[in-house]
Amino acid sequence: MFCLPMGATIECWAADAQHPVASFSTFILTGAGGEKVYGAAVGFYEEYREEDLSDLQMRSLGLKNRQIRQQFSIQKTVHVRKSISLLSHWPFFDAFKKFLSQLYKISITGPHNVPMERHISHFMFDVPYPSPERPRILVQLTHDSLSLCMPEDSPLPQSGASFITLLRNLGPELTMNLLLFVLLESKILLHSLRPTVLTEVAEAVSTMIFPFHWQCPYIPLCPLGLSDVLNAPCPFIVGVDSRYFDLYDPPPDVICVDLDTNRISPPEDKKTLSYKFLPK
Repeated sequence: MFCLPMGATIECWAADAQHPVASFSTFILTGAGGEKVYGAAVGFYEEYREEDLSDLQMRSLGLKNRQIRQQFSIQKTVHVRKSISLLSHWPFFDAFKKFLSQLYKISITGPHNVPMERHISHFMFDVPYPSPERPRILVQLTHDSLSLCMPEDSPLPQSGASFITLLRNLGPELTMNLLLFVLLESKILLHSLRPTVLTEVAEAVSTMIFPFHWQCPYIPLCPLGLSDVLNAPCPFIVGVDSRYFDLYDPPPDVICVDLDTNRISPPEDKKTLSYKFLPK
């Protein structure tokens, strides 16, 4: 579900339509004890056999009447949304993107002398984790290379946070307002059409209250099927694809943070709050 946050869909396109490019997304799974597992996924469309569709799917896609399609030379192809994903205890998102993109390229081209399973087993079992003796590990891919670097020794917790991305999307004043809302344990909904930005910003938001720790529900990239969490009575930090708003309206007590338009929309009772209330 987290690998395909908008759901696994079957779509019908014109035969000459341009295929959407593969998209990269990141997500975080949080255990009951607060431990994090970092996920990365490449989502793409793969052609699907029309013969494998059910009658209901055929009707929904407008493919039921083949005679009309043949009569008017209407050529359509069916595609299904798929994903290749990777889970890790470490947020090496840049390296994961290169590796998953390599697997995707292998899956759509071929044949290859080395099977895909061998690439996966090599990356999972043969590549060592960076250590003080070897702080940087270089991994050679078929047409590219990636590096795994030992995390810096820092009092801040290691995560996939990007404060540069946060400031670039909101600016300093809105970021300070967001800090105030987090300290007040508000219901915060981050949204963007760029899935990788959601995780980077959510991690930055939860990390910038250090040495405090966010202990309420935390879902940087929430699948559409789990969006009912926004009705929870407790504070939360949740990120969703902006297409969520095409289908639903968020609860009135939620603070919506639009990372694409650089805008924060607080509820009526919080509109007077400002970062200027923070101690100097």
